[in-house]
Amino acid sequence: MDRVRRGLAATLVAGDEVVRGQAGMLEGEGVASARRGRVANPRGTVPERLNYLFQNIRSVEDKPYSAAQVARWIEDNGGEISSVYILKILNGERNEPSQRYLKDLARFFEVSPAFFWEDEPADLDAGELRERIVLRDGHLRAMMLRVARLSPGAQQAVSAIVEVLLKAEGKGSDEELRRTENTSCL
Repeated sequence: MDRVRRGLAATLVAGDEVVRGQAGMLEGEGVASARRGRVANPRGTVPERLNYLFQNIRSVEDKPYSAAQVARWIEDNGGEISSVYILKILNGERNEPSQRYLKDLARFFEVSPAFFWEDEPADLDAGELRERIVLRDGHLRAMMLRVARLSPGAQQAVSAIVEVLLKAEGKGSDEELRRTENTSCL
């Protein structure tokens, strides 16, 4: 019976994950629920390494990415994987996913695919990986290139305006962002 319950572990509801735990309880907290109680180890099994990436590489809002966000990005960029399959990897139901899936997941997190199978993967810098993921956004890249063409004084003015807007939205200062980005993942 437990095997049947585990087989029904991941259910996709309205574009967001709902995870049915082994006790049959519903938890609507997305990937975080799927990983609750799971080991996140950069030198462990494939599920442990993927959990490690989900827990340490965060969005600009400092939230973990959901399996739905990752699957959507992979599909939008020529790959093919479902959020349910990602959850199955995270939950340890798929211990050896194909290299195609691992390459797509590595591409999303901006790490080498070898991260998933090397005995001693290279150390990861969470801040640098977050920057690389954010800079994939064409709109943000275009905005940065336009700001780069401004004079140094105008660039400082734009920076001050952005700082005021961040504070107004309660999203912290540049100093807080630098502190969180300077944390190494390994």
